[in-house]
Amino acid sequence: MSIYTLQFILYVLDTPVETIQNAVREFGEDLEIIPLQHSLDERGTNFEIKIHTEDPTIIFDTCAQFGRIKSVKIDEENSGGS
Repeated sequence: MSIYTLQFILYVLDTPVETIQNAVREFGEDLEIIPLQHSLDERGTNFEIKIHTEDPTIIFDTCAQFGRIKSVKIDEENSGGS
């Protein structure tokens, strides 16, 4: 089975970080959500999200409900097995 390390930016309008945490926490481990400074013309917030998961699709599908995903980086690691 593979474990994926996801790192991406999520741009949201009026969504608290706790809402995002609660939505994705159950689908992975080592979740980090870091608010980023944004330009003055943006009304929303950019969050840098890092998480380890077995299913990247569910993370992206869940986050897409809150806003726009950009700057995606995915690393794959094989775990266990001979």
